[in-house]
Amino acid sequence: KRNLKITNTDFDILIGELIDNVVETVQTNIGRQIARATYYGYLDDFPDDDLLITLGPVYQISSVKYRIPGASEYTTLDASKYDIDNTELTARLRFLETFSVDTEKMNGLMIEFTNGYASANDVPKNIRDALVLLVSERYLNPENMTLGRQSAAENLLRNYRVQRY
Repeated sequence: KRNLKITNTDFDILIGELIDNVVETVQTNIGRQIARATYYGYLDDFPDDDLLITLGPVYQISSVKYRIPGASEYTTLDASKYDIDNTELTARLRFLETFSVDTEKMNGLMIEFTNGYASANDVPKNIRDALVLLVSERYLNPENMTLGRQSAAENLLRNYRVQRY
């Protein structure tokens, strides 16, 4: 609102919707989680190597569960059986031991993790600036006709995009 010089509450609902939409769009475009959220990842078996969680920053692994052959419910893996390296935006999960998983069923391994920044102040300044620019642009120019030119917001976000090879 400050960037748009709006001092009343007449457009709060619209601006809130624009913020939600822009955050979702930016998260999708850069492959990073901005707002704190919990996700579940599923694998059919334990990986042979480190598991990369690219939707960072990863705050914590809440649980790792697996299906024992013949069981209908998941069994929780003790946290001492895996390590998490979340010092970078892409986290690495390393299993120190593996266990027999029911290969007759898909999704034999379930990982619950929380990712995203704890608060708006923790979000890198370039991402915050890009969000402000995009919300302002969508408010002032709802048709969003950029006609192939690269926006300042895209330039700010370029370094935060997950690169997949």
